[in-house]
Amino acid sequence: MTRILIVDDHPVFRRGLAFLLETTGHEVVGEAASGTEALTAVRELRPELVVLDMGLPELHGARVAASIRTEYPHVRIVAVTMYDDESTIAQALEAGVDGYVLKDAAPEQILAAIEAAKCGARVLGSGVAMPPIPHTHEAISRHGFTTREREVAEMLTHGLSNRTIAGRLGVSEKTVANYVVSVRQKMGAASRYDAARMLREE
Repeated sequence: MTRILIVDDHPVFRRGLAFLLETTGHEVVGEAASGTEALTAVRELRPELVVLDMGLPELHGARVAASIRTEYPHVRIVAVTMYDDESTIAQALEAGVDGYVLKDAAPEQILAAIEAAKCGARVLGSGVAMPPIPHTHEAISRHGFTTREREVAEMLTHGLSNRTIAGRLGVSEKTVANYVVSVRQKMGAASRYDAARMLREE
């Protein structure tokens, strides 16, 4: 059971999300309505994962995420927010969030992002544009990928699923799965998550 802190300034949304999480086997250890409340709650409650809005009073969500990442690097952070602009997304990813999902996404997407974050993966929900990751193109070019493998590798760095990648490339999920295997083998990565992490860190 994962210990989760919910940070959002809308009490109705917090309550609804808490109900969703508690009915799917998670433990909601607390709620916070502002950036400063969030940091205090993290220090006092020691959650394993924080569901974090970006548009918070007092401190922007990206600043909260960066502070959590610095003080408690093991805590996973999933942004669930209404902001879909490239600047906010880029700030959140730079601050170290493990997932970014829009509030109007299906509950399954939010839960999937949380599960992926627990495994060390990064997931962007549907409707979230992919901002460039610094040095990713250089990292990808070092592995001798084909043109299609390069496309798949770049999408992997953003945590996209095989189904989403297939939709964007206009190919079948099986074809994408084959490309993922090829990318992993050329990188010597044990899993798609390891491949994505390696590309982001190179």
